Amino acid sequence: MRLYGFDVAELPFDGQGRLPGDRDPKQAWADARLDLFPLEVNLAPRELLLRVPGIGPTSAERVVAARRVRRIRSVDELAKLGVTVSRAVPYILLDGKVAPRQLALFS
Repeated sequence: MRLYGFDVAELPFDGQGRLPGDRDPKQAWADARLDLFPLEVNLAPRELLLRVPGIGPTSAERVVAARRVRRIRSVDELAKLGVTVSRAVPYILLDGKVAPRQLALFS
């Protein structure tokens, strides 16, 4: 919680006070806060990047450092920065555009 800036009151507990068992708590939080997403990777502050599933403290720092040099325009660039792209893509914009993603063939 401390590394990602979450407060206990923000965590997505269910009616019994449990975290979701079907997905990552960070993803559950993001799914419940669709007013914040998709988030523009090239403009978002580090604090919000940390809230994106698939972006941890190290990759958030790398993203912030990389965008000081150039705009990030592809998921390949994000992957090279350590972002778990498969988890992050539904929640981000790259240079104002929805990042391409592979849709699941089977559910």
